Amino acid sequence: MKLFVAKLPQNVTSERLKAMFETYGGVLDAKVITDRDTGMSKCYGFVEMDSEAGAQAAIENLNGVEMEGKEVLVKESDPAPRSNDRGRGGPPRGGSRPPFNSGGGGGDRRPSAPRSDRWGDDRPKSTNRYQDNDRPKKRYDDDFDDKPRRKRI
Repeated sequence: MKLFVAKLPQNVTSERLKAMFETYGGVLDAKVITDRDTGMSKCYGFVEMDSEAGAQAAIENLNGVEMEGKEVLVKESDPAPRSNDRGRGGPPRGGSRPPFNSGGGGGDRRPSAPRSDRWGDDRPKSTNRYQDNDRPKKRYDDDFDDKPRRKRI
């Protein structure tokens, strides 16, 4: 069973994380996630344990434990997304989380239909005096007929 461990102190290493969880069962893998550019810890990691009973015991005993002034969070990890699960396909498989643009919380920002208050015919007309097409258009060449030209040196 894979566990997600967050709110770790900056100086925790993968070896120390593995040692912390070995008291509750066999640890197959322990990894502290680091920044690609700086190499510094991102203060979270993953631990994979060989038995589900050991993983549950670790969650119960280590979740909320204070470590160097920080309260560590331990919970069951969400399954990693597969390459064929990404994209604009159908509903998510087996997960309890809704997709990002499901409309549950923040929702989709794109309007499904034009809003009448913004694009409809009932919008107020502009008071711009040049909006009317009654006035003749001024062409670029018309400017030079009235004014004397200056010589460029």
